Amino acid sequence: MEAPTSLFSQPALQAALLAAAGALAYWLKDVPGLLIGWGKRFFISTLTVDSRDEFLFPALIEYMDRHPGLRGVNQFTARSVRRGSEYQSLQDDLRNGQPPRAFLSPGEGVHILRVDGRWLWLKRELQVGQTVFEKVSLSTFGRAPDFLERFLQAAIAARAARETDSLSVYIPNPFHGGDWMRARLGSRRPLASVVLKAGQGEALLGDLERFFASRERYAQLGIPWRRGYLLYGPPGTGKTSLVTALASELHLNVCTLSLASPIVTDEKIHTLLAAVPQRSLLLIEDVDAFFRERDAAHAQVKLSFSGFLNALDGVATQEGTVLFMTTNHAERLDPALIRAGRIDEQVELGFADADQLRRLYLKFDPNPAAADAFVRANAGQARSPAAVQGELMARFGAASTSAPTAAR
Repeated sequence: MEAPTSLFSQPALQAALLAAAGALAYWLKDVPGLLIGWGKRFFISTLTVDSRDEFLFPALIEYMDRHPGLRGVNQFTARSVRRGSEYQSLQDDLRNGQPPRAFLSPGEGVHILRVDGRWLWLKRELQVGQTVFEKVSLSTFGRAPDFLERFLQAAIAARAARETDSLSVYIPNPFHGGDWMRARLGSRRPLASVVLKAGQGEALLGDLERFFASRERYAQLGIPWRRGYLLYGPPGTGKTSLVTALASELHLNVCTLSLASPIVTDEKIHTLLAAVPQRSLLLIEDVDAFFRERDAAHAQVKLSFSGFLNALDGVATQEGTVLFMTTNHAERLDPALIRAGRIDEQVELGFADADQLRRLYLKFDPNPAAADAFVRANAGQARSPAAVQGELMARFGAASTSAPTAAR
């Protein structure tokens, strides 16, 4: 008598079991990835920044170069960063002995680091699609993103501090003619470094602060929110230096415009004034040198006098623009150029008075008796602060005390 056939020996059932096992295995193959993804979502915080962000990404890279905790890696990506700030191009930097420096940051791949008491793993990768860009992801344990937010804010603060501690000077872009380019990044200077007559600098600073705080009032009155100043006086009395110091105190940019530039024409000047960067002082120096009785003073000036006036009044001019014009010869200026509405304040910067002479001397030699003698010796002489400073520097040297900068 034959043994009964086992249930599991039936071919049809075996096939069904194999199919079910295959389906189960196919489904279970995704489980590890799902568990890992679920774990990342609930137990790990991640922050991602990519190079399409023109501020955050460079700020993060620069911060990683400086952060000692991120120097624990042994694979770096190096980028050259211009060391100089006063020249317009890398070629100018090299010619003037300021080669770029290398910024090092963790290279492509995954890096596990101990940063500020927390384990941090950093992933850097190159993304290739319609565009090519870099992506940096920072991850740490915990659902709260506080640590990563603080890390990123520290990078932002470091970059912002570097920018705000410097004075950006812009000139018209010679390649486009309708926008501005940063010509240099210089050190900010305190208003006290410009030795003016008592109260002059402080009065202008207060006036500017009131102007920037009065936008709503201008709107209520229906008046364009713009302000113009004329600084006049002999050479060396501090006109340009005062503008630089005011911009430094208020954390503004300076845009310098030469009316003799070949790209400054009746057509382009409207575009330039409309494109002045926000929070900027617009500086036009020696404005008397460009026109003689409303005609161009020389062949280099491509701008007409009427075109200049129209641009100053133009509706396209940026709201909040502050214009400073300087001149050594106020008597040569056409009254239409400095009428109310175009120029709101005229400030004369003259030769050094007794108080200026005393303060200039004390910058170099903190000796009150010697300062009084210096004032008596120079009383009544028509001397600019710049000339006085030059004499004192020759006498005492630039490094004798805190270095002053009187005027330009």
